Amino acid sequence: MKRIWPIIYGVLIPIMIFSGYQDLQIEVTEKTNADWIFIGAAFVLTALAPIGLVAYGFLYSKKESMRKPTWDRHPIGWWTDTLQPLRVTLLLTALYTLGAAMALPNAGKKGVMIFIFYSASTAGLFIGERLAYLVYRRKIYV
Repeated sequence: MKRIWPIIYGVLIPIMIFSGYQDLQIEVTEKTNADWIFIGAAFVLTALAPIGLVAYGFLYSKKESMRKPTWDRHPIGWWTDTLQPLRVTLLLTALYTLGAAMALPNAGKKGVMIFIFYSASTAGLFIGERLAYLVYRRKIYV
């Protein structure tokens, strides 16, 4: 199984970029409504969520330490291997945002707000992951 996960992750890269691009098309975004409060709340929640998720992962699994994420493990064990799915979620969100950025020149006003939401969520996850690593640095190993 260690050999299949890098292939799966490699296949997911263009899929996420394409999906982000498609999701920012005017036909899709004209029916949405993202405002600054929603964007701000998304940023704060995605920045704080990783700390809570890792804390719950330690509590649920009763482990004393967790492994750092690698390309050869599955991203399914939120409560037993929390750092792996957290990193995969961050990377997939960043790829989705990258795809949306490619569609940004043709996006309308609502599309721009949706892109800012994607960017805020990605930035929040990035900051949250760094905070989780800072808080639990003594319990994370290679």
